[in-house]
Amino acid sequence: MTNGMGTPPQTTPEDLGIGSVQAERSGRFLTADGRFNTRRLGLRGWGSLSPFHLMLSLNWWMFFALVLALFVLTNLVFAVLYVLCGADALQMTTEHPIDNTFWKAFFFSIETLSTIGYGHIAPTTMAAHLVSSVEAFTGLLGVALITGVLFARFSRPNTHILWSKNVIFAPYQGGEALMVRLTNGAYNELIELDVQIVLVFYEWVQGQKVRRFYPLKLERHEVEFFSLAWTLVHPLTPSSPLWGLTPQHMHEREIELMVILHATDDVLSQRVHARVSYTAEDFLWNVKFASMYVSNSHGAVTIDVRKLSDVEPVLK
Repeated sequence: MTNGMGTPPQTTPEDLGIGSVQAERSGRFLTADGRFNTRRLGLRGWGSLSPFHLMLSLNWWMFFALVLALFVLTNLVFAVLYVLCGADALQMTTEHPIDNTFWKAFFFSIETLSTIGYGHIAPTTMAAHLVSSVEAFTGLLGVALITGVLFARFSRPNTHILWSKNVIFAPYQGGEALMVRLTNGAYNELIELDVQIVLVFYEWVQGQKVRRFYPLKLERHEVEFFSLAWTLVHPLTPSSPLWGLTPQHMHEREIELMVILHATDDVLSQRVHARVSYTAEDFLWNVKFASMYVSNSHGAVTIDVRKLSDVEPVLK
């Protein structure tokens, strides 16, 4: 493929580990929020399931909903076991006993599993004592496991990188450059950042339509500190695969821009990463990013992250 100016790009295409089969199919590789747009079928059911990774990857409300569901289900199972031990397996010593055998067994299960032990309900048969012993052991393991997962979720380093909604073509050193802006959406500090931008589009090779991957050369691909915002800049030169491309060319070639960031959490000293993807609809021409800096009476350099995606027209 040649670009809009008739000059073939000089950048060497790379695969990045995506594979030739996936590269040939239509559609974007990453979703807009950076998740991989792929699926794996035929995995071996439970053998391929990792409960620990599942519990870590769920969002918070789904995590607590799952823990609550496990808690209720476990108590239902043990309540049924107590009921099977017989109507007299559990005895109540309170003045207001629960007449329903199942609900008495269910609440006794909750008190045993959580080691509350009010003492108003007690097992009276050997079978009930055995079931309560098993449940007490299950409760100890369950509390330890859930506590471990909860700690792992809180201690896991996460990135909250905010990306500009659009990729823009703005004036740069007498010419033009592709630009993407980002900032840290959390109060933690990130250091030793490294960014790679990969351009994906179709080109014709020996009469066949083939998708190619071109890492874009950035003005600066790494920084030591990231306390404010960072604008990624790819200068448009004759050697750039974007040289001379028009909006029509981008739609025709199903262009996608993938941005991959790696950084180190300054407090935890652990590596974190973030991804984002843009398609042809996300590119803007003849604009520039508006300033994010605001005045501050305390003397600190301040930016307004709400202005991250704000643009203004280029005056010619």
